[in-house]
Amino acid sequence: MRLLDITATARSDGNSIDLTWAYPKDVVPPSIRVVRREGTHPQDPHDGVTIAQGEGLTGTSDNGLLGEHVYYYALFPFTGDPPVYDPDPHNVAAATATTHYGFADRLYGMLPALYRRYDADRPPARSVDKPSLDTDPGQLRGFLDLPGAELDRLYSLGRAALSLADLERVEGGLLPLLAQWIGWRTDHSLPVAAQRNEIRYAPRLYRGTGSVPTLDATVARVSGWPNRTKEFVHNVARSNRPERLNLWSTLRDAAGDWSTPSLASVDFAHDGRPAAVQEADGSTLFVYHTHRQHGWDIWSKRYADGDWEPSRPVTDGPATDKNPAAARQGDKLWLFWQTYDPAQAARDRHWRINFTVRTPTADGPRWSVPAVFGDPSIERRLPAAVADDAGGVWLFWLERVAGVWQLRHNRHDGTDWQLTTPAAFPLAGGQDPRVEDDLCVVFHPTETAARLWLFWARREPAGPAGQSRWSVFYRIKQGLAPATSDWSQVRSLPRTTEGFHDRQPAPRVTPSGTVEVFWSSTRGGGWSIVRAGLTPGTLAWDTPEEVVGAPYARRGPLAVPTGQGTLLTYRSNEGITYASEEFGATSTLDNRYAGTTSVDTRDTAKREARGTFEDFQTYTYDTGSGGRRTDADRISRDTVGLFLTPDTTDPVRTDAVVTRLAGALADFMPVTTRPVFITHPPSGTVRTSRGGGHRG
Repeated sequence: MRLLDITATARSDGNSIDLTWAYPKDVVPPSIRVVRREGTHPQDPHDGVTIAQGEGLTGTSDNGLLGEHVYYYALFPFTGDPPVYDPDPHNVAAATATTHYGFADRLYGMLPALYRRYDADRPPARSVDKPSLDTDPGQLRGFLDLPGAELDRLYSLGRAALSLADLERVEGGLLPLLAQWIGWRTDHSLPVAAQRNEIRYAPRLYRGTGSVPTLDATVARVSGWPNRTKEFVHNVARSNRPERLNLWSTLRDAAGDWSTPSLASVDFAHDGRPAAVQEADGSTLFVYHTHRQHGWDIWSKRYADGDWEPSRPVTDGPATDKNPAAARQGDKLWLFWQTYDPAQAARDRHWRINFTVRTPTADGPRWSVPAVFGDPSIERRLPAAVADDAGGVWLFWLERVAGVWQLRHNRHDGTDWQLTTPAAFPLAGGQDPRVEDDLCVVFHPTETAARLWLFWARREPAGPAGQSRWSVFYRIKQGLAPATSDWSQVRSLPRTTEGFHDRQPAPRVTPSGTVEVFWSSTRGGGWSIVRAGLTPGTLAWDTPEEVVGAPYARRGPLAVPTGQGTLLTYRSNEGITYASEEFGATSTLDNRYAGTTSVDTRDTAKREARGTFEDFQTYTYDTGSGGRRTDADRISRDTVGLFLTPDTTDPVRTDAVVTRLAGALADFMPVTTRPVFITHPPSGTVRTSRGGGHRG
């Protein structure tokens, strides 16, 4: 029920406010509950202090108030017991309480004593209805109450004016004036408290004009709907921006459960994987290649006590340094990597393997000056290193021989490399055991007849006629004599079908002696991390299980033991979620790290993400038709999508809110940006709402 003629007036005697109201005609007056609050009007019958309640009330007084304070009132009609309220948002009032400062007494005291004496010498009261001699102030004194009360009121209002610029104390009706000073549009439909809050955060919003968090905050303020903002610039395919893979990790506890994957580093690469060694203090040192402004360098990152420490450079120069391999030999740490130096003479520009050794000194660990491994005139790449329990370090690599890449290896016994001429991979069945990529080796401490396990990947004919797929192969060396050709036959990772790729194997020996192998595979559609156990005695494989799956690419796994469990690192193009520092309720999904990701028809998870907020695939530029783009043309550098979740299924109301939202966003978006509104009503139907259009 809407009440009529609601007034709130400060009383002249101070510290009190009188409220009056009337009822509509031909309506039986209901009961009224009057509630008071400071700062904003009460939102419900229990939101504040109840100052009066009764049937048929037409007014009340609120006493004992603080002067120069604004008080807000709301009237709630109700019937029955327990009460059934019939509220109306217009049944509100506000007033500033004044203070009795005694200006009448001051004026009276300033008069000559003669006037005060004759004013006090007055005739007795003529009836019981008149004031007595003890209470009657006199005619002159009583007259001064009129200007005195007005002066009290003016002085109180003057003191209250000191708070006109105080956002917390100013009367709600004056808030639009404060908003105008900073160019803020006041939404008069909001409660006073919400209007104060908008003005309070307006400077932060202005500072963030054009940013995603500001857009999210504006959508929440205007519509009240959940929203996720997406910049479609990252969905535009670019030939000069390949897929970007950051370093991620997940931890397997003693119960065999994997933790939620988390970002380890934004030191990105397009290929390859880290190498890791355990330090004497129990921490794990990871080394990997990453792209810097001048090219590719080797960086390191330590994992200790469940946390990642900051990254540190190992190499920093114009040469291209990639694919590191590391092994610990007693208190020495060996680090190998492949390098290409464009500063070399044209005849010497090829891949080499460099190495450095970290040894302890009185001033702490020191790395030796990097040196070329072996003959610098021979092209070598893709090193893989491992230490054995006899104090040796094994190094495997690919070497170009007569135009063909072949596997070579050697062993350092702590003093020197044992073989003057590195050993070649022995033939397997009269043919060269072809090694193409993803070389990795692990030492088995308990299998005396199977000490070194070498894994790699190569392409094999598979799938439709004329096509090939990556497959994982392995071979076992029985002893630790580098010159002895005691290698087993070449075996492959079992495959159920021929339509997927398997590559980048990462073996580790478990405490039980099983060789646990992690690798990257497309058997689930996209690239995911899969694991399976390999029993040394029978060479039987467990059933492969997916560890980290779609829809993002998961490449280059490496599993190492830690004090908290098995730490699995891998590279992924997964988007990164950032929480807003200014607005805690909003977050941003940053998909820039996906790079140019092609659509794969076999990857079901990626295909189902098309058109959704999580879609990280890239497409050709949407230029529209006839030189004009519609809201359906989203894939462009200037388009920002707002994925709204309305609280209604009414398309008319949804479009009305979107239209109002489009007008409000104009103050917080660059003129070169084009907003598109995508609504997801409760029914789950996705629709593109009108109201975005092209700006600029």
